[in-house]
Amino acid sequence: MRRTAIVLVTLFLAPVWLGMVTAATPDEITLDGDMSDWGDDTLQSIDSNAVTFRMTWNETHLFVGWSGTDWASESEGADLFVYLNTSEGGSPLSKDWDLAQTLPFAADHAFVLEDNSYSSLQTYDGSGWVDSASSASSWIGWSGNPNTEIAIPWDGIGSPENVGVLAWAQWQDAGNVWTAFPQENPASSNGAEAFTHWYQIENRSTSQSSSNVAIQTLDAPVEKVDDALNIAIVFHQHQPYYKNKLTGMVEMPWVRVHAMTEYVDSPGILSTTDTKVTYNLVPSFIEQLLDYSENGVLDVHTDIARRSWNSEGYPNATALELHTMQFQSFWNSGWIYNVSADDTRVGWVQPSSERYSDLYDMTMHNLKPATIMDDTLLDPQDFLDLQVLWYLYQFSPSYVQGDYNSSHRDQGLIDLFMQNGQYTLADLTYVLDAQEAHMSNILPMYSELAASGQVELTTTPYYHPIMPLLMMDGWTFEDGIRVNKDSWPDDVTNHLQTGMDLFEQELGFRPVGMWPSEQSVSPDMVQPVADVGIEWMVTDEINLEESTDMSGQTIDVSVASNLATPWMVGDVATIFRDRVISDRIAFQYGTMTPEAAVSDFLAYCDNIRQQLLDEGKDPSEHLLTVALDGENWMFMSEFQHQDNGRPFTEEWFGRLSTHPTVVTTTPSEFLEKNLTLPEIDVIGTGSWIDGTLSTWAGEADESLAWQRLAEARQSLVAFEAENPNDAGLADAWESLYIAEGSDWFWWYGLDQDSGYDEMWDVLFKVHLSNVYRAVNLDLPPYLLDLWTNPALPETPYGGVIEPMIDGIALPGEWDGAAMYDAGSDDELLDIESFHLGYDASNVYVRVDLGSTPDDWATMDLSASPDVSIYFMQPNAINFNEVETNFRTYYGNTVLGFPAKNMISFNFGELWEDGRAKYDIFEAKGKIGDSERWNLAGQSILGGCAADEVFEFQIPWSDLGLAPRYSTRVKVVTSWQNSFAYGDGTDVEIAPPAPAEMIMPDLEEWVTLLDIDDAVGDETGDGDYTYPLAGDFAPGSGLFDITHLKVSQSEWNARFEVSFAEMTDYWGLANGFSHQIVQIYVDQGETTYGETELLDGAYAVAHDDWAWEVAVSVTGEPGAVKSVSANTGETSAKGIEVSSDKDSKTITITVSKNVIGENIPNYRFIVVAGSQDGFGTGKWRDVDAEAKTWRLGGGADPSTVDGRDYDPNIIDMVLDNTTDQSAMLNSYDVDSQTYAVLTGIELPEVAQQVFGVSVSSITSSSAIVSWSTTKSDNGTVTCANNSFETTEASLSHALQVNQLSAGTTHTCTISVEGTTPMEISFNTSTETDTTPPEVLNLAVEVLEGGSLRVTWYTSEEATETIDVSGQIFTGDTVALRKNHDMTITPNPDLAALETHSLTVTATDASGNSNTSSVEFTIAEEDAASPLPDEGSNPSVTEDDSDEKADIGALFGDPVVQIALLLVVLMLLVAFIRTRKYELDYSTPFEDDLFED
Repeated sequence: MRRTAIVLVTLFLAPVWLGMVTAATPDEITLDGDMSDWGDDTLQSIDSNAVTFRMTWNETHLFVGWSGTDWASESEGADLFVYLNTSEGGSPLSKDWDLAQTLPFAADHAFVLEDNSYSSLQTYDGSGWVDSASSASSWIGWSGNPNTEIAIPWDGIGSPENVGVLAWAQWQDAGNVWTAFPQENPASSNGAEAFTHWYQIENRSTSQSSSNVAIQTLDAPVEKVDDALNIAIVFHQHQPYYKNKLTGMVEMPWVRVHAMTEYVDSPGILSTTDTKVTYNLVPSFIEQLLDYSENGVLDVHTDIARRSWNSEGYPNATALELHTMQFQSFWNSGWIYNVSADDTRVGWVQPSSERYSDLYDMTMHNLKPATIMDDTLLDPQDFLDLQVLWYLYQFSPSYVQGDYNSSHRDQGLIDLFMQNGQYTLADLTYVLDAQEAHMSNILPMYSELAASGQVELTTTPYYHPIMPLLMMDGWTFEDGIRVNKDSWPDDVTNHLQTGMDLFEQELGFRPVGMWPSEQSVSPDMVQPVADVGIEWMVTDEINLEESTDMSGQTIDVSVASNLATPWMVGDVATIFRDRVISDRIAFQYGTMTPEAAVSDFLAYCDNIRQQLLDEGKDPSEHLLTVALDGENWMFMSEFQHQDNGRPFTEEWFGRLSTHPTVVTTTPSEFLEKNLTLPEIDVIGTGSWIDGTLSTWAGEADESLAWQRLAEARQSLVAFEAENPNDAGLADAWESLYIAEGSDWFWWYGLDQDSGYDEMWDVLFKVHLSNVYRAVNLDLPPYLLDLWTNPALPETPYGGVIEPMIDGIALPGEWDGAAMYDAGSDDELLDIESFHLGYDASNVYVRVDLGSTPDDWATMDLSASPDVSIYFMQPNAINFNEVETNFRTYYGNTVLGFPAKNMISFNFGELWEDGRAKYDIFEAKGKIGDSERWNLAGQSILGGCAADEVFEFQIPWSDLGLAPRYSTRVKVVTSWQNSFAYGDGTDVEIAPPAPAEMIMPDLEEWVTLLDIDDAVGDETGDGDYTYPLAGDFAPGSGLFDITHLKVSQSEWNARFEVSFAEMTDYWGLANGFSHQIVQIYVDQGETTYGETELLDGAYAVAHDDWAWEVAVSVTGEPGAVKSVSANTGETSAKGIEVSSDKDSKTITITVSKNVIGENIPNYRFIVVAGSQDGFGTGKWRDVDAEAKTWRLGGGADPSTVDGRDYDPNIIDMVLDNTTDQSAMLNSYDVDSQTYAVLTGIELPEVAQQVFGVSVSSITSSSAIVSWSTTKSDNGTVTCANNSFETTEASLSHALQVNQLSAGTTHTCTISVEGTTPMEISFNTSTETDTTPPEVLNLAVEVLEGGSLRVTWYTSEEATETIDVSGQIFTGDTVALRKNHDMTITPNPDLAALETHSLTVTATDASGNSNTSSVEFTIAEEDAASPLPDEGSNPSVTEDDSDEKADIGALFGDPVVQIALLLVVLMLLVAFIRTRKYELDYSTPFEDDLFED
């Protein structure tokens, strides 16, 4: 290595009048902090920080002086290093002290000083820096005397005659150099430095002036050491296959959008260095590049841009297309809108950047397909400018300037970059033509580098399938859904073989390396890979950890020599990605300066090298693998704001080529060393995402997609067997292979969210439908465009109904139900009309046919009748509902919605009185050739009835319904030949478009918790700070929880979380932008509770607070989910999210089917943070220092495993006795432990009044109903009249009288311990004098002599029964129309005699009516034994009066509106068994107050 001497021009004159003389070494220095004994002829250098460096020596010591630094100060806090080159050999790297600096020589010794408590003389022993056997003496500077003097003994460093000296100081925590001597060295305080200059002492024994010591420098980089660590960098260049094979249209433009930026920048920058890289080119990506450059294929964007433009100044496109184009023309990197004119790299594009930024400010963003039209279309010139800029900025500025290849320079594009708008159509055409032309340069850029040996090119199966899943013979993963498929090895072989063929055709050779799609591997896929000539493949370290070696032992990846080496898996060498350093590039380095990021990268590599040396291994025989997506990290991470990662890439590739202890290579080049490699017996099955396949299978949506793919393949195989020469087979199979690609399954489910998942769903279905279309097979229902608006009823819904289920349509009984007219014809099973209605607990259906069961009894029918009602999966909005069916059971007619339940009238259970049972079937989806319906249950007798009409009463719960849920309905009549699927004929389906029911919001809420949270504690572990971007205005309060209210109803739990501030800056669908809220539910002692919080929260629950259900909520609906600890299943079902910016409150409503029933007895951990659409688990990361898009005040990831341990939780709800900061600060990065959290317990439920309602309003009275959480009395005050209950109860109904007609009355309900509640209503202006009609009175004699009495009244009425002089009283207030009482006469009624029973009904106005019926008791039904003669006839041994009262009350619809039934059911959930119990056995109290 040639060295060039630079002589210091620092000659000190000796003024004669001062009597000073020039001296020479040896100099005698006393270590006392007094610098006066340092002569003027000693070497001195003063830097810009006013630090003075001195050096001299004598026969025994080398002296170093340093003035100006207090080494103990945190503000000045620094470490001092003096490195010495005394002999041949040594290390070109300093010891890793937060960072390892690159030295200009191979050092043998070093002096290290941290502060007055630590200093050390170090020696390089051939493998690392260790403490020397000798020591140095020192005087350490401090605040009172910032002078430092050091004496290094010559004999402690080998007594050299010649020695090189380099000194510097660096910040203690960051390792950044802030000053260095000689001063010609870099000291940027920005990452590790590569020093270039040093002081060279020659012939120290010769007397000389130390001020004349020469400064030497290198004229070439430090040579690579012999035992440098090999590094393989593998980039995966991939895009999904966007082209519709049948239409030729490219459905998404992203191959083209990124082609001339990320895909040219990386190889372009690489070509300016001698760093080696491996690029994996996916065949389907290659095909799409060629399609653009050679065939001029159009995509959904260029199709619009290349259309003729109309006289109005826009392309000839629909309004929707124009708005979509406008919205999507901002889907690019953030740096584009913020270019400064003085930016030395890209300042030249500032005029166009400024124009683009102006257009951005003029438009709306974060829109969804449903809201695209909300934005105003730009004016014509603005729209044209936007189109030019959209396509223009799809070029890398470096590329168009010819920085990578002078032949690529495009002056036309350069001129447009330098223009501030006012573009023309000719400009747009120029950019589009240039893009098409320049795309032909992309593949040659890679092939030329490959030809030179600088890069290795590898491949992937053609359409990027998950080979382990294709090879599996079906599965059942965490969603519990069975995916029935065969193993498809032929498909795997096809993807592999065709991919290799295309690669060879376009690039001239067959690759020997492979990146399995998503680095997914399994034992079964290894041999097919080897069979096509692949010699090596890459996967993730977690899959090595899950593998076993030849002795059957698992492999410890924490041992550097295990991970940093290829392993043989069969005949295929496999390299394993170091996920820590690979992920740092993609997820961390974008927040750092390029210099600091590359320094961190090199420090990590050097650390691995040192670990190998410590193991006694030769680093040159090991390979560290860095593997990551080739493009996503450049534009999707923080790099998008740093010129798309170009500055980092230049720094990275450049310093890799010069760093002395690492050498870049390619896997094939490394394997040419022919080293003996360790062997794997069984490779783990998994991918680079968590080491599992769960991103592509295991969620319900994913299982459904796999089922549909398997169905399409089965259909194609069957067709091919019968039509082996069909011309469409090739296209069909090609479309199937495309549908096997991983990308569609990536976006299904909740584990990945693009924000536009519906677009990926459509594209998957395009490919899937092409399988069928190519060979003219009928499309399955879910691929047909069948989703329609619902049918409109002839008569709309009018409110709650309460029909008597008896098969007879009584007058007014179905008033309030929606009625659908189906027309009529002569068919026996013709549907003439049907009605749909509801009350608080049931759905009611009435079907009017052209004939009745009595008619059929007289006929000789060749098949059996069937009447069924199909209900859609609640809240479905398309056909992507798992375990649903699309066809009718018997006739297999397409329904037009995903049906979840089928209610079938069971004619085998039809009784003479018309009562019957229905069977409820649950859809399980298509299994084999048939859709499967499982019998889920059967109704009670009387759940349906048939006489003149068919009537059904179906509980909401049987259909999965709840308040505000929607479903769709069709009624189907069929002739069935047997009960087998498809063995019948559908007669009629009504209505043609489905009927729709939206369930009423009948919920009444009981508050379980209502607390304030500390204000101003949005500081995480105590000192978290906001990101630097202006998007987080006002800069405080956005994450500060101020209040939490927890409530429950019969159906749901509700959490209302309030914040100090709330905005919807990004326009997200749920009405808030910044927050992520998670609720962890501890249901008590279970065997499956989890302690680790969801991904991205980076904390754990205390063992005593293990959670069974977690709920995660952001402003983006696609990120709302629940997670079951028991199954691991995630789902968005059963969660509603809304927000109110005025009250700054997020409301989260969770179904009890999701969260559990016993809400008051649960405990909750409620946490909040900053949501990040690209963050892990949608959490925004917290780093040590705040960045543009990251919070500060936490800790950076562990240097050991690359994981984050500081919680991303900014605030949480705790009681006022718990120290939140201490709890969130309980993590430790060094020991790799997370913060341990607890939460809140709910107090005893306070007395509350709820469910207040008014019914049966007349001109002078009304019935007021309410419920309480604790049994108590109450008072109702109306118009200065008070009415009191007489017995403590949980639910009450009082009739209030003495009201004025035609008046608005406000009544107050008062219960001790609560705030009085008011309810207002208007009394009637007319006096009711019409008595209620009593209809359909019937008596059923029960075994034992009891009587079930049913009747219907035309209006709400009281209940009184007189049978043989015995009086039975039910409701004493007029509450219901449908009456059902069971009574037990005492004394018993005689058998075989005719008895008379009379019902008296009185309405709220006092009008009464009666109806009588005669009946006979059969001898076998008579009571036995007889009761005593003196018994009370009104009360049976079963307390019949009470039964009549309560049992009858529960069926009333008005009370249902008031949720009295709901309340009684709900109160069970109020019980806190650990704290208290409520006595809810008290009977319902009815009080009738007479005038």
